[in-house]
Amino acid sequence: MRTVGQSIFLSINIFLLYCILDTICQSRLENPNKRTHSTLLILLAIWPCLCIRGLYGVMSGVLPAFNYFNPDNYGETGLKDSFLASEYVMGTTMEWVSCTMLMLTYITSQNDPKKADLQAEKENKDPLVMEA
Repeated sequence: MRTVGQSIFLSINIFLLYCILDTICQSRLENPNKRTHSTLLILLAIWPCLCIRGLYGVMSGVLPAFNYFNPDNYGETGLKDSFLASEYVMGTTMEWVSCTMLMLTYITSQNDPKKADLQAEKENKDPLVMEA
């Protein structure tokens, strides 16, 4: 079940890359002189970390060298250093880097228009005058 779940996570990440790249392309077509929004660039930078984490999840369900339930991954004092290194680098570090970078999107999107502003912009109306 873990392999299936991680495979779903990995496929969602592949679709995420498509969505990010499609949004960047649409943004450039609509506003060729404008820079790409920082939030999109952060999401694009996060993608490799999420992809590595997804691959590691699939490998941990399939390959014994990455599986907690494999007795060969344990020594006299607990988990072997090689197993811990792979877990920290490919699992934990990728999650924390992704989490930290996702929190940066709060800063990059602070000046984005509010929802009411977007609706008024679509209708070419004053953003302060809202219909009931």
